[in-house]
Amino acid sequence: MDKILDKKSQKELNKHRNNIYLNNIINRIDKAETTYIFNPANIVIQDIFLVNLEKCCTFTGHNYNNDNPLVNTSLQLIDNPNIKLSKTYLYNFYKTFQPTNYAQVFNLGKNHSLSTLPQTSYFYPWIHKCPSNEFRAGLFGPKDISNVEHRVLRLKNLIESVTKFGYKPDNKDIIEGYILLKNNDYRFLITSGHHRVAVLTALYKDSNYLCTVKYEKKRTNIKIVNRNDNINWPGVKSNYIQQEDALSLFDSFFT
Repeated sequence: MDKILDKKSQKELNKHRNNIYLNNIINRIDKAETTYIFNPANIVIQDIFLVNLEKCCTFTGHNYNNDNPLVNTSLQLIDNPNIKLSKTYLYNFYKTFQPTNYAQVFNLGKNHSLSTLPQTSYFYPWIHKCPSNEFRAGLFGPKDISNVEHRVLRLKNLIESVTKFGYKPDNKDIIEGYILLKNNDYRFLITSGHHRVAVLTALYKDSNYLCTVKYEKKRTNIKIVNRNDNINWPGVKSNYIQQEDALSLFDSFFT
């Protein structure tokens, strides 16, 4: 239960209370630059590229739209930086969204085969032959109040830095992930940088903002996952999951 509560230490909280990353932004010179905007009709493989914010999604399938708890909490913080933790959208989201299995995390229905997996599982059939033993706390409750404070502090610090200096990534500190490709549409599944995308969405949600991102290399070498290649996905080839269920998980990132 402690893992599900996802408690944060005082040492970790103090890092963000003191906004220790701000000086890195102030003095940043080595900015990651690119001109290529990802286009499903004209794919060019470049490590660093641009995506539209509305095409980004979290690893638990949340798009950065009006229902995203990190975006809504960012909007609250822009309006009132001193809002109480118990009044934040995120706090109440954790109270109400508490899936008990993996299928519920992605809203796949009670009869989905992934309903037999714990909600903290780590399994994407386009990457894994079977569920990994890795524990993923995910963007859902229940959570300890320290987790809410931790995320709120990160969002507040990012709002301050982006408002003052803009989004200034370099090659080592940049939003990372990979592409999910579905016909002529795509999603950029974020593996690192969820809070940054949430803040950018809150600040620039009506501006068609193009976000500088990078293909993930630490967690996976996958760059593009094509829905049409599902028969060759490791989880499907291993017969751990049927094509129909694998595709419904994939498609949940687009809804």
